[in-house]
Amino acid sequence: MALSNAEKQRRWREKRNEAARNDPDTVEQMLLQEVERYERGELSDQERAALAEKLADMAMDFLRRSQRLARMARKLSGIDL
Repeated sequence: MALSNAEKQRRWREKRNEAARNDPDTVEQMLLQEVERYERGELSDQERAALAEKLADMAMDFLRRSQRLARMARKLSGIDL
C-alpha cells in the first residue's frame, strides 16, 4: 500500500528533526538556551543538575575529539609521539 502525501511528509519531518537533534551545533544551541533559562531563575534544582551533567558530558566529548584530532595532526606533521 502506497503512503499518502501527508504520511510521507510526516516521515520526512521526523527524519529531519532527528538529524537536527543529533547535530552537535544544534545540541549546543539548545543547551545554551537552557543556560539562559537558568540565568533567569526558571530551572528547578533537579533541572539545573541535569543541565550541568549534560554540559559536562558535552565538554568531555569535545575534549576527546580535540585530542584525537591533535594526534592525527601530529602524525601527519611527523611529530608522532
